[in-house]
Amino acid sequence: MELSTLSPESIGSGLRFARMLARRDLHNRYVSSYAGFAWNIGVPLLNALISVIVFSVLMSGRMGERYGDIPFALFYFVPFSLWTVFSEVASRSTGILREYSYLINKIAFPVWVIPMIPFASALIGQAVMLALVALLLFYFKSPLADTFPVYLLLWGIMMVFTAGVAYLVSALSLYIPDLVQAVPVGVNILFWLTPILYPATLVENYGVEWVSNLIMNYNFFHYLVDNTRHAVFGSAQVDWTAVLIISALACLMFWLGVTVFRKLQSGFSDVV
Repeated sequence: MELSTLSPESIGSGLRFARMLARRDLHNRYVSSYAGFAWNIGVPLLNALISVIVFSVLMSGRMGERYGDIPFALFYFVPFSLWTVFSEVASRSTGILREYSYLINKIAFPVWVIPMIPFASALIGQAVMLALVALLLFYFKSPLADTFPVYLLLWGIMMVFTAGVAYLVSALSLYIPDLVQAVPVGVNILFWLTPILYPATLVENYGVEWVSNLIMNYNFFHYLVDNTRHAVFGSAQVDWTAVLIISALACLMFWLGVTVFRKLQSGFSDVV
């Protein structure tokens, strides 16, 4: 079944099927370990906590007026709760069609569901991350800004963008095997080029001009991350022009991913 022939009913049943496969995927990945699913959350969470401890010391007194007195743990985890979905989906999408190749040759199976498996798995992990953010907000007694609903909009933008990446990367990786190694490296580089662990003001004040342009002006995630913080904490005005731009880019990425996936889908069974 191709993406171009889908009805609302088939989309709904396909998404439910993706959720079921995601649960099975998580079970199969950790069935032989004692901690099980806890590894899926524990490893990235531990890495994040180490980063928070180290960078909270390095960034002490260097957050800039734009971010006020936001505790560094909140400064980091609010945008990281969105980033973690993109990171996991982009990296796992490189091999997801080969991993589920036995389903591709089934006549009635909706192949478009397969790239949604890592997406659904990542959403399960994100629920835990968002719960941690809620606990941190309670612990630090940090009130939500009136613009908090904008965070939900930005969450939706990130999900649309990530879904597009899932379709694009999963399809291209079948024909370009090098992407299996290249995409995780690219995601890691992109993480450090995005002001998640450090404030954007640090780049504005001390960055080399071309680095500053790369991080501040040409980075989709910079606009998403900074406006996410502003929406939750009210530390500055939400940049609605930037929100409109990244909304358009997210829709463009989704269209590109779905289009490439649909064009290449007929040849999947020949290369898996």
